[in-house]
Amino acid sequence: MQTNKIIGYVLLIIGVLLILVPLWHTYNIFTGKAIPAQLFLNPVSPNVTQKVDPMDFQGQIQNALIKMLPLESINNTLNLASWLVLVWILIYGGGKIAGIGVKLVNGNKE
Repeated sequence: MQTNKIIGYVLLIIGVLLILVPLWHTYNIFTGKAIPAQLFLNPVSPNVTQKVDPMDFQGQIQNALIKMLPLESINNTLNLASWLVLVWILIYGGGKIAGIGVKLVNGNKE
């Protein structure tokens, strides 16, 4: 019985840490003190100043899109979104682990 309580408290602490640490890192990312994990890297941007044939509609559209929406902003958005998914998974898992710890501390057998 005492072993279950010790394991329960350990799981509770681990679960709370799995919730608080990612939240702290997310706070640092949104305040500009840190950057999210760089899963999507900025490729070498193509030379957008090159002459495009007036009949090359695909090249014109590509150049216009690159000027309107830089690749760096797309990659930053994808990196931030992937970080938020990871944080959500860690918080969800931390909640489940902490819940198991609470059940062990209370002595519930579920």
